[in-house]
Amino acid sequence: MIEHSGGKTPAGAGAIRQRRILFALVGLYVAQGIPMYLFLVALPAILREDGLSLGSIGMIGLLMAPMMLKFLWAPMVDRRPVRLFGLARLGHRRSWIVPTQLGAVGLLVLFAFLPPTDMWVVIGLGFCIILLSSTQDIATDGFATERLKASQRARGNAVQGGSVAIGVVIGSSLTLYLYSQYGWTPTILILAGLSACTLLFTLLMDEPPAMAQAGQAAQAGQAGPRIESAGASLRGALQDPITYSVLGFALIYRASEGITRAMEKPFLVDNGLSLEVIGYLSGASAATAGLFGAALAAWTIRRAGLWQTILGLGLLRTAVFLGCGLYAAFGLQMHGLLIALVALNTVSRYMEIVALYSLFMGAAAKERAGTDFTLLSCAQLFIFMAGSLVSGFLTDALGYAWLFGIATALSLLSLWAALRRVPPSHPAMQITDH
Repeated sequence: MIEHSGGKTPAGAGAIRQRRILFALVGLYVAQGIPMYLFLVALPAILREDGLSLGSIGMIGLLMAPMMLKFLWAPMVDRRPVRLFGLARLGHRRSWIVPTQLGAVGLLVLFAFLPPTDMWVVIGLGFCIILLSSTQDIATDGFATERLKASQRARGNAVQGGSVAIGVVIGSSLTLYLYSQYGWTPTILILAGLSACTLLFTLLMDEPPAMAQAGQAAQAGQAGPRIESAGASLRGALQDPITYSVLGFALIYRASEGITRAMEKPFLVDNGLSLEVIGYLSGASAATAGLFGAALAAWTIRRAGLWQTILGLGLLRTAVFLGCGLYAAFGLQMHGLLIALVALNTVSRYMEIVALYSLFMGAAAKERAGTDFTLLSCAQLFIFMAGSLVSGFLTDALGYAWLFGIATALSLLSLWAALRRVPPSHPAMQITDH
């Protein structure tokens, strides 16, 4: 017997609901990218132009702390909605997303009327804005993990990757252009306005009130041998065999990437590429490659499977590192080849993020969706940042050829070790609905 609801079959209504979720995620992830890349990319260039010292500008790195540590308060976001002013009626996740996004917009408006050369203002306001954006990220990731079907995870994470690429363009390239044309206050007010517009996407979330949503989550079920918990907690995540095994994967897989990513721009400069070309590769070109890579990753995962995609991307990453190492070792002056290597690395990096986040969603328990996903994403970011911290010392001591040679060997080793922990049969690797 076929049931009808407003002329739509249950399957058709489900497909429409999934599309609404994907459109909602576009706005929510763009919203996170705007302040992040304003502070981490555009603002350092603006401050340097205004004559601030490199030491002062380097303090902006402190703003990464909320993104690195957000797993600490993720259980709070998972456990309960915001009940102030009746926000729980918006739904569990939306009750966090709306006020944190409004708070970030309000602080951006305030920032527009304060001097950007005052580092105490930059660090204080920037920390609060990134803290709010990080909390919004927890709620958004939890929403996506809960509501996307297994067969839609790759597409959802492709949307995330593409939306982040758009956020990069707005927060960095567009910001620098606007600043050069109109100055500080109009530029930041325009960014605040664009950030406010992303709140319209929350209307597409179709999230039930918090009390009703709790009942739905309890009925959703989860594949694999889960250890159930009364509420979201880091302890519950670490005691869960599925999440714990993927946590080990997250701490291993990207071990080789930080040491090369931090030295990518200096490598290009030292091999004769102009700042104009490097700016193009880092700006609109990188965003285009990101959109293409995210879409290609979703297609590849659906065609070949998640485990096979991660394996292929790990081997591709290794080949790029090897190519850069040989380029440095032989002192080549083939700029076309160098640009091709950089472009391939950018595409593969965005593809990798889609694949990894699909894996993290598969590993997250429904009752800890935001906590588990945030813990895993912070773990891979931690190992990436750890590599970045030592990359300069390695390059100074050994040179680019040895740096990329070490990265090549480490890439293969980490790929082998990570995929041993999470074989093709692992529940988190499954991409079909049950």
